[in-house]
Amino acid sequence: LVTEVIAFPIAILIAWAVARTDMPGKKLIDAFFWIAFFLPALPVLMGWILLFDPQFGLANQAFVYLFGMEKGPFDIYTFSGIIFAHIAARSIAAKYIFLSPAFRNLDGAMEEASRIAGASPLRTLMKIVIPVLMPAFLITLCISLIHSLESFEVELILGPPTNFYVFSTKIYQFIQEDPPMFGVATVLGLAILASMLPLIFWQQYLSHRRSYVTVTSHFSTNILRLRRWRWPVFGTIATFGTFITLVPVVFLVMGTFMSLYGHFDLDDAWTLDHWETVLTDPPMLRATANTLIMGGSAALFGVFWYSLVAYISVRTRYAGRGVLDFLSWLPASLPGIILGLALLWVFLNVDLFQPLYGTIVVLVVACILNSISTGVQLVKSNMVQLGRDLEEASFIAGGSWGYTFRRIVLPLLGPVLIAVA
Repeated sequence: LVTEVIAFPIAILIAWAVARTDMPGKKLIDAFFWIAFFLPALPVLMGWILLFDPQFGLANQAFVYLFGMEKGPFDIYTFSGIIFAHIAARSIAAKYIFLSPAFRNLDGAMEEASRIAGASPLRTLMKIVIPVLMPAFLITLCISLIHSLESFEVELILGPPTNFYVFSTKIYQFIQEDPPMFGVATVLGLAILASMLPLIFWQQYLSHRRSYVTVTSHFSTNILRLRRWRWPVFGTIATFGTFITLVPVVFLVMGTFMSLYGHFDLDDAWTLDHWETVLTDPPMLRATANTLIMGGSAALFGVFWYSLVAYISVRTRYAGRGVLDFLSWLPASLPGIILGLALLWVFLNVDLFQPLYGTIVVLVVACILNSISTGVQLVKSNMVQLGRDLEEASFIAGGSWGYTFRRIVLPLLGPVLIAVA
């Protein structure tokens, strides 16, 4: 909750500044947050530990050396350290990537009408932009809360020194028991879903309560001129982007060359042995190829499947579309190892799927199911912004449903589809 309260408003402001203002350096800012989004959580965390560990962290050693302190002021193995690790990792970056397409799809005429009526940029943001984009905000918030409740690596590394445990680390403990306590672990996983049900039903209610269309045949992209605030806004966001990307990467790369991780005071502190071990490992190329095939296939088939489910939920009058939308949330509520065990039983015990057992197809299916909540809901949050007149014009011109979906709907959803992929 603390992570979301801090990160969500910051992500909204950054996405708004990049998508709806004339701030310079937008491509650079966008690159910063895509890099932060793709950086793996655990290695980045190791980079922050090199900087803020209470014993050997460089930041603490600098304070001791410069100010004669007995010990540095930073301790990453605390509650505040865990919050910092999340915010400085993917928390803000993920929200920025999820929200940016929705901001770009906002019709500029709405903001222009607000400014003509005398409203300030902040009042326009609060009274026009945020209410119109509420489905995207709620879906992003739901997904972010679920990911926060299921967060594992950060808490596993930083939590034990202060006996700080969360859902995911307790689930991990139960699964490590002999015999594994899968039943108790599953109950904890379902507790995550139960805590999210009010938000899920709320966003479903709001999505169907009124129209959130912002992309029509009369769409315009007027942006706000920041004038003298252009460079200060850019400088603030660029500094933050540099901090969450360049700083951890530098220390992460530095750690790969250390003989004993985190210890700079050794006589023989630097080595190339770790790189030699990885690059000369025979299975490494095979593992890389498997990763690319699995990830690429999941992205290709997953985006098509997510788009289809989102289209049925938003664009059709199918009686079961609400149930379909709700079912798309369920995989996010299950711990990954529980979902993996369930898939294992399916491919072992269902005759139709048994020939696929032991192939990479199983892993692709697992990846698609594991990400279905994020994928479907993000596509859905942007699809509610598309006016029906665009599809109706295609139908009148003789376009079939498949042609219209491929040539009208999917191109308009391009930015969010890339983010999902």
